[in-house]
Amino acid sequence: MPVSAVAGTELNLGACVSVQAVNGSEQRASSGQSLKLDDGTQQLVVECTAEIGREAILEASNAFVLVFTEESTELTLSAPEIRSRRDMDAFNRQGNWTLVDGKGRPVDFTSDILEKEGFQLVRDYPRELEAYNRSGAVAAVTARAETVGTELTSNQEGLLLDSQADPDQEMVSRMLRYWYLKADEKTRKEWDSWIDSSER
Repeated sequence: MPVSAVAGTELNLGACVSVQAVNGSEQRASSGQSLKLDDGTQQLVVECTAEIGREAILEASNAFVLVFTEESTELTLSAPEIRSRRDMDAFNRQGNWTLVDGKGRPVDFTSDILEKEGFQLVRDYPRELEAYNRSGAVAAVTARAETVGTELTSNQEGLLLDSQADPDQEMVSRMLRYWYLKADEKTRKEWDSWIDSSER
């Protein structure tokens, strides 16, 4: 029997995996969810968010750009188990993602870290991807595929702080990120509005 009569690729997200953008459009999906993608080349921004240490502090990894090409199939994207600071540091360096098809066979992909400038509470991934793709980096694409999925309705601006700030700002950054990820959508929007008004 045929696997599917409907064109398109379904991407399932493993434990800790979240998608932040697809083909230049800011889209969001979390661990345990799936995305319906068009056939062809896909460029995703992905992160792994895990509870770190005995305190179980929620922390997100670096943002990675992943590029792969598939048609009419089911895929699963996963990351290694992360429980400690050492695990997270290793993952941030190596970006050892795993992408397999419905039969568990490895699927070829290219990945790269999407570097950021300073501390950003909320990142503008479409803008960052535009700059990344112009750079000619290893996971850059010259043409974007049309995106399919649920787009975020709000255009959230990033909060930038001086990267040369006091070292204690590293902990401030982590805690702000922790509480932002813990907040519900209503609270996040209120926080975004407050940040936006504070910068004017």
